[in-house]
Amino acid sequence: MTVRWLAFAASAVAVSGLFAILIALARVPAIGQLFPGAEFYKVALTLHVNLSQGVWFMAFAATLWSLHQRPSPSQFDGLLLSVAALGALGITLSIAVGQPQPLMSNYLPVIDSPTFLSGLSVFGASVLGVSVLALFRLPFGRVAGHRDAQALGLWLAAAGFVACAIILALAAARIPAAHEGHAYFELLFWGAGHTWQFVLVILMMVCWVALTPAQSLQLPPRRIALAYVLAFLPILAGLAMGLLRSPDSDDYLRGYTRLMQWASWPAPLLLLALLFGKRGTARSRPGLRLSILLLAVGIALGILINGQTTLVTAHYHGTIGSVTLAFMAMALLILPRLGVSAPTPRWIRLQLGCYGYGILLMMLGLAGAGLMGAPRKTPGELGLFWNVETFSRILLGIGGLLATVGIILFSYLILSRLWPHVQSRRLHDPAVR
Repeated sequence: MTVRWLAFAASAVAVSGLFAILIALARVPAIGQLFPGAEFYKVALTLHVNLSQGVWFMAFAATLWSLHQRPSPSQFDGLLLSVAALGALGITLSIAVGQPQPLMSNYLPVIDSPTFLSGLSVFGASVLGVSVLALFRLPFGRVAGHRDAQALGLWLAAAGFVACAIILALAAARIPAAHEGHAYFELLFWGAGHTWQFVLVILMMVCWVALTPAQSLQLPPRRIALAYVLAFLPILAGLAMGLLRSPDSDDYLRGYTRLMQWASWPAPLLLLALLFGKRGTARSRPGLRLSILLLAVGIALGILINGQTTLVTAHYHGTIGSVTLAFMAMALLILPRLGVSAPTPRWIRLQLGCYGYGILLMMLGLAGAGLMGAPRKTPGELGLFWNVETFSRILLGIGGLLATVGIILFSYLILSRLWPHVQSRRLHDPAVR
């Protein structure tokens, strides 16, 4: 089952990469004029965000949960995976049904069509089922070793996703009928979206620990477990706000923003202090330090945000890119555990470097344009005028294409090795789950 979830995750991020190419080119001066217009850009951006974040992130979360679970997979597990794939297919094909109307709500922009919304709901329900199963199947209790600590982190991430689903359901039930369209989805995803970021932080931290060489991980497992618990506490705060506040209140909107500003960094900082507090981490596995760099730059750019400019986009590309890079490095690391050969170190470094440094260039381009006042979620001025914003957009396009090469290369390295196993009956052997 782990093999199939990983193949599904890699397929989703590959398709998202195709939309990323269009998005990057649509923002490049002169070249962007060849595209149909702003609506095309928004539709491509909507599908890219949903596939590269919603589907890729949670499919890989399911991969990690499946990898660490004790029981062998059942037919119900296969059903949940099939339903998730059906939902992702609905999200992707919605672009070809009717006249797609993108609504650029925060965290998850949507296309206002039954096909898209049904696909998104089906996928979300499937992942919720997987996360509930993980709560019962993951080892939970005394932390006697590092494997126990990792299992605790994954259990907390699964509990966090369930909390996000509760916040989402509460918001859907409480949003006043006067809010429609973009305003409705903005309020619907606001609390759950902010809280979901902490789920991703926990999963990223689990990957960071796995990417630390065993000889360097001479820490008591309980200290690592403490970092995971610290990362989980904001999720409880987010759940409390979802229970106690109306989704259209100022306290609700400001509360989640403040929670993200002040509670997203202490747990990763503590974990990094633990991991790098002793010698030996200089030989850390590929991707770890670059993931940390993206997170640090993303947080630094967040301090500069003043209004709805592309500085906001630069900030979350750093934080989200950090998670994606950690997931990619982790996926390449676990391939031997699934009974397949890993790519050579040279290919691993090339793939992770293309994606990581591509995202870094994108962040710098977005930050430069944002400092010049460029608005987010629009292609911007596409004429070729030689100024700071133009150079920033060219840098963004180069970085976007480089990151996309990294995405496509990652999907190739994963799928080319997993495909024979997906087609093989060896999937029923617990040893290659």
